Amino acid sequence: MIPKYEQIKQELLSEIRNHKFIPGDKFYSEADLKKKYNVSSITAVKSLNELTNAGYLYRIQGKGTFVSKSKVAKSVKFSDIENHTLDAETIKVLSVEKENEPEILKELGLNESDYYYKIKRVRSVKGAPFLVHITHLPVKLIKEPVNDFSKFDSVYDYVRKEFQIDLYSLSSVETNEIVFPENAEILNLLNMSFREPVVKQVKHSYLPDRSVAEYIISYKHWKYFKTKIEVDAE
Repeated sequence: MIPKYEQIKQELLSEIRNHKFIPGDKFYSEADLKKKYNVSSITAVKSLNELTNAGYLYRIQGKGTFVSKSKVAKSVKFSDIENHTLDAETIKVLSVEKENEPEILKELGLNESDYYYKIKRVRSVKGAPFLVHITHLPVKLIKEPVNDFSKFDSVYDYVRKEFQIDLYSLSSVETNEIVFPENAEILNLLNMSFREPVVKQVKHSYLPDRSVAEYIISYKHWKYFKTKIEVDAE
């Protein structure tokens, strides 16, 4: 059975896509949705949060919720362009550590008493490091004890083999921003100076039950970052 908040979300999304609301329009409030669908505040807020997190809505404190000015009615495809072939890459696993830092537990949706594994890797091409991955996996996706770090050359292959879960096919949310890292370890791993920028990529992937499967922070050397954007016509 589809949860009520999901039913409401899909109906609201249909209204946006059918241009009942245009970009910049003020959207339904929590109170509007409670009255319109006869639901609780929790259900109404969850529906709005889902659409906001997906980029269809945005909020202005004290003013309300508005329809995003992005091309929500179109299919937009973002893809990284690599300047080298995959067979030219090498991957080195630097560490695999079991931790329970509160900040990361929150990102993974775990309790304070839970644990996760932090897997730190660096990718290089022709001996030049260009990408540092810091992957956080809940303990349920790790087979203990962890003795062989080489199993994590590809985290996705490891999870597919051990748990029959294809992380590539999961829903995910990723953000990219240009930053000047202050972390000396990241700069050293990428052979960069503090005057050079990196692309910080933060990604959450979600299992079908909406629990977090992975939380990844990556730092990519600016020389190796290139993105293609494709927009389908309506």
